[in-house]
Amino acid sequence: MGQIRVLPDHMASQIAAGEVVERPASALKELLENSLDAGADSLRVSLDAGGKKRIRVEDNGCGMDRDDCLMAVERHATSKLSRTEDLFSIKSLGFRGEALPSIASVSRFTLESRSAEAESGVRVEMHGSKLLKVAEVSRNPGTTVTVDNLFFNIPARKKFLRTTETELSWMVNLVSQYSVAHIDKRFFLEHNGRPLIDIAPVNTLQERVYQHYGKRMMDELAPVEAAKDWLTVRGLVSTPSYFKTSRQFQHLFVNGRLVRDRVLNHAISAAYEGFAEGRAFPVVFLFLTLPPQEVDVNVHPAKTEIKFIHRNFVHDAVRDAIRQTLVDRKLTIPYRFREGYHEHPSDGPDRRADPWRQSAERQQALPGADLVDQSPLLAKDGDDGSAAPPAPSAYDRFVARHGELQAREPSPPPWPAPPARDDAPAEPSAPLFPKDPAVSRPKVIGQFRDSYILAEQEGDLLLIDQHVAHERILYDQITESLDRGELERQKMIVPITVELTPQQATELEQLKPSLERFGFDLDAFDGSTYVIREMPNFAVGADLESLVAELVEKAQGLREDTAMEAMIDHFAATKACKAAVKINMRLTPEKMDHLIDRLWASSSPLFCPHGRPIIQRFRNDEIEKNFLRR
Repeated sequence: MGQIRVLPDHMASQIAAGEVVERPASALKELLENSLDAGADSLRVSLDAGGKKRIRVEDNGCGMDRDDCLMAVERHATSKLSRTEDLFSIKSLGFRGEALPSIASVSRFTLESRSAEAESGVRVEMHGSKLLKVAEVSRNPGTTVTVDNLFFNIPARKKFLRTTETELSWMVNLVSQYSVAHIDKRFFLEHNGRPLIDIAPVNTLQERVYQHYGKRMMDELAPVEAAKDWLTVRGLVSTPSYFKTSRQFQHLFVNGRLVRDRVLNHAISAAYEGFAEGRAFPVVFLFLTLPPQEVDVNVHPAKTEIKFIHRNFVHDAVRDAIRQTLVDRKLTIPYRFREGYHEHPSDGPDRRADPWRQSAERQQALPGADLVDQSPLLAKDGDDGSAAPPAPSAYDRFVARHGELQAREPSPPPWPAPPARDDAPAEPSAPLFPKDPAVSRPKVIGQFRDSYILAEQEGDLLLIDQHVAHERILYDQITESLDRGELERQKMIVPITVELTPQQATELEQLKPSLERFGFDLDAFDGSTYVIREMPNFAVGADLESLVAELVEKAQGLREDTAMEAMIDHFAATKACKAAVKINMRLTPEKMDHLIDRLWASSSPLFCPHGRPIIQRFRNDEIEKNFLRR
C-alpha cells in the first residue's frame, strides 16, 4: 500500500488557516478588507484579550442574503473572481475566497448579515469548520463577524501568540493604517470595552494624520505628488529634520492595499540618502496608483506582499518623487550631514585666538566637562572676582554624580602636565576592556580643521573624529550609571501630561515596568493621554512627550530585560550625542590628550554608539608609497 494519502478535510482546513491566519491581527486584516470591499463607510471593531478571546467587526456595507452567507464560509468561494484572467487585474482588497473559512476552521465563528433589500438577516454559527446553526435574525443592513477563542483547536499555534499587549499593539496599528488609507470612513476600535480609536471621516490625508498623531507630526510632513506614465505617487513624507527609530511609521499602500515591499523600502532610503545619517527612518504615508496588471498581489497567502512587473521603473519613480519634494524645501529644511561639515572652520588667523597659545585660564571647557575631570586645566570660576557662570544643567549635574570610566595610566603628553588634584580618585588597576599591551596609547600631535585629532601610534598616523570620540566616552559612562540603577528622581509639583498615539499608548502599558525602573511614575489619564508625576533627574528640561514616545518605539515588542537595555542604549546614545564635543571646536592640547586617554579606556574605541567609525588609520608604509618613497 502506498504512503501518500489525502488529508482529512479538517486537517486541510487548519493547514490553509495557518497560511492566512498567523495571529489575531491577520484575522482582523481579512475582516476589515471584506468590510471595505462591501462599501462600508463605518467600521466598528471590538476586541477582548488582545483579540485572542474575541474579535468582532461590524460594518454597514451592502450585506449578504442567506445563500451568500452560506457560500462565504465554503472553501474557494468568492464573488471577486470569475475567470483566470481576473487574477491579473484585481481591484478589490479581498479575493482568495479563503479568509472566512480559514478563520472559521480555527475559532468559534459567527457571521450575521443582512442586505438592504432583505426584510431580515441571517446568522451562521460554526465551531472549527463544523456548521452548527443557521437562523433568521432581526438586524440592520450590513455584516457582523465574531471570532471567539482563536486557535482553540490548535494549541501548538496558540502557545506561540505574544502577550495581550503585543497582539493588541499590532491590531491598533492595523486599524490606524487602514483608516489612513480610507479617510472618508469612520473607524472605531475598543478593547475590553475601552475605546482606543474613534475617528470621523475627513476630507484630506493631512486631517487624518492629525487625528492620529497630532499637530507635532503634521508640521514635519511635506506633501508628495507626482505622476510618471501610468504610475501616480502621492502622500506625505517627513522633512529631513524628523525621523523615527524604526519603519513603524512608514505606511505603504498600492491601489489601496496595505503592503510590505523591499522595492519601496529601498526607494525611500535612496530618496533620503544624504539627508539622514545612520539608521534613521523617515515618516512616510505613501499611496501608489497603477494599473492592476502592473502588480501581482497573489504572491503571499495573506496578500501583504506584492510584486511589481516593472520594479525598476516603480523604484525610480518613487525615489525621484520623494527626493524632489525634499530638494524643493531645501531653503527651509536643514540637511542632516554631520554638523558643520559644510563650513570652513576658520576664516583667517584673526577670527579666533589660537588655543595652543592661550593660557589655561582662557580655554573653553568641553561639553560634559564635569564628566571628564578637567578642573586642573581651567581656572575656578569667580577666582578673579568675575561673575560666576550659569548653573550647570540637570543633565550636567546628573553625569557629574556618577563615577568615571576606568582608564589606564596615560603616557606623558608632550606638554607640561597639569598639577595633580588631592581629591582625584584612585586609578583602577585595569581598564574596562584591556587593550593589547603591544599597542601603545596614541600620542596627540595636533588638530585638523578644528574637527579631527591627529595622533601617532606605532609609527602610524591616526585621524580621530573628536565628536564621536567624546560621544563614545559619554555613552559608556551614562550606560554604566543607568545600568547600576543609580537614578535620582524628581517629583512634579504639577504633574505633566503627554499625548501619545493609540498604538504608543498600547505599547506603553506593556512597558510600564521598564519605564518605572527607568525613573518614570506615569499613569493613564484619558484615552491616549498619560500623566507623569515623577521623572528621572536627567530628563528635567527634556521634551517628555518625545522622550517617552522614542523610548516606547525603541523597546516595542521586546522582553522586559531586553526592552530596558534598548531604552538605556537609545537614551545614552542620544544624550551623549547632544553633550559631546562638536566639530569646528578648537581644542587645547590638554583636552585632546584627555579625550584620547578616556577613549582608549572605553568599551569600543573604534565606533560611536550609532555605529560611525571614530578612527581612521594611515599606515606609514602606505604614506611612504604615496610619496614614492617605496
